[in-house]
Amino acid sequence: MTPGDLLALATQSCVDAAKLLHEARVDVALKGTFDQVSSADLEVETFLRASLTAGAPGSAVVGEELGSSSARITWYVDPIDGTRNFVRGIPLSCISVAAAVDGSLVAGCVLDPFRDELFTAALDVPFSVRSSGLTITPGVSPRPLVLTDIPLPGSAYSGEMEFLGELMTIADVRRVYVTALSLAWVAAGRADAAANLGIHPWDVAAGAVLVRASGGEFVDVGRDGFVAGRGEIVPWLVERLEGIVS
Repeated sequence: MTPGDLLALATQSCVDAAKLLHEARVDVALKGTFDQVSSADLEVETFLRASLTAGAPGSAVVGEELGSSSARITWYVDPIDGTRNFVRGIPLSCISVAAAVDGSLVAGCVLDPFRDELFTAALDVPFSVRSSGLTITPGVSPRPLVLTDIPLPGSAYSGEMEFLGELMTIADVRRVYVTALSLAWVAAGRADAAANLGIHPWDVAAGAVLVRASGGEFVDVGRDGFVAGRGEIVPWLVERLEGIVS
């Protein structure tokens, strides 16, 4: 299968999975001190695993809720990124699926089910946004706009509050608690950069594909951090986060 084929499968699987959310029962359980999982997360991931592996026989899934395995074609699945928003009825969450071949990311899809907005890209398919709602062409602002959830509750790192304070003196900052959607917005030019710590591969795999396909940078920081975006703010963020995690 080509990257385009994998993207088509990921896209259709995300679109079909989003339909489940319209009638999903949302029961919530704690998943650690500061994290949650809903019955909708489990239902959507179960569906995505079945759809993706049926469409690409022999492939494997790295998922947030139901475990991980690997194969030549590996899917990275976040069934509902932004669960804490989702369970409170805040319309800021998304479904995220990426494909890797022999360890290299080749395709990514992020679907915002609340706005019916789909962000896609692959090695042989340009970045695109499909939206059925109101869209505004991104303009230019006097300061860079940065999306970050730092500091996170329960973080093992020190210096995060100082980082946020310094960042707010040079940039407009938004905290959305949806890493995959933040990366999609960076790819679409709605923000100049995104940066987070405490992330997992399924949080960023699809978004990394989108950002790179749109001409931006995606930089891993330490064992669980990243900076993505364009412009002078990117190396500044990388330097500051490296100072926190080192």
